[in-house]
Amino acid sequence: MVKNIVRAQVSGRELATTMKGSTLMSTTRILWTLLVTGTLALAATGTQAQSIAQPGQSQERQDSSSDEHSRKGRPKAIVGSWFGTTPTGLRQLITFHADGTVLRSVPGEVSIDPARPPHTAAHGVWRYLGDGRFGVTIWDIFYDINTGQLRHYMKIRLEVTLDDDRDEASARALLEVIDPQGVVLSSRNGALSLARIPFEPLQ
Repeated sequence: MVKNIVRAQVSGRELATTMKGSTLMSTTRILWTLLVTGTLALAATGTQAQSIAQPGQSQERQDSSSDEHSRKGRPKAIVGSWFGTTPTGLRQLITFHADGTVLRSVPGEVSIDPARPPHTAAHGVWRYLGDGRFGVTIWDIFYDINTGQLRHYMKIRLEVTLDDDRDEASARALLEVIDPQGVVLSSRNGALSLARIPFEPLQ
C-alpha cells in the first residue's frame, strides 16, 4: 500500500510538472502571438500614417504636386497685398487673405465734398476660378459726413488674371451703385492693373 501511495505521489508530481510545462508553453505561445500581432499592427499604422502624411508634408508641396495649371494656377497664388491702378490713374490698395476675404482702400474714403460723399473701405470675398483666374466681390458704404446716414452702396465685381510670374495681374471690373433699398442706380465697366507688394527686409 505504501508503494502504491509513493507511486501515486510520484505520478501526481509528474502530472503537475507536465501541466506546468503545458501551461508555460501555452502562455509563451500567447505572449509570442500578442507580440507578433502588436508588431504587425504598429507596422500597418506606421504605413498608413506615412501614406496620409506624405501627400501633405507641406501645403506648398501639395499645391505644387497637384497643380493642374502649373505655377499660374495655384488656388492661393493671389494671397497678399497689391497696388492697383485704374486706366484713369486712381491708385488703390487691395489685400487678399488666405481665408478668402479681401479688403480694398482708395483715396477719397474721407471727404467733405458733397458731390463726393465719404465711404468705408471695401470688404468682400474672393474665389479661385481656375486657370490663374480669380473672382472678387466687394462692397463699400457711402454715407453723409454730418449725420453718418447711409446714402448708397457700391458693389464691385472683378475677374483677376495673374501673369506668369504671379507678381502682376490684370482685372476686368463691373461697378454698380445701389440704393439703400437694393435698387441698382447705375453701373459701368472698368479695368484694373495690379502689382504685388514685395517683402523688403530692413537692411
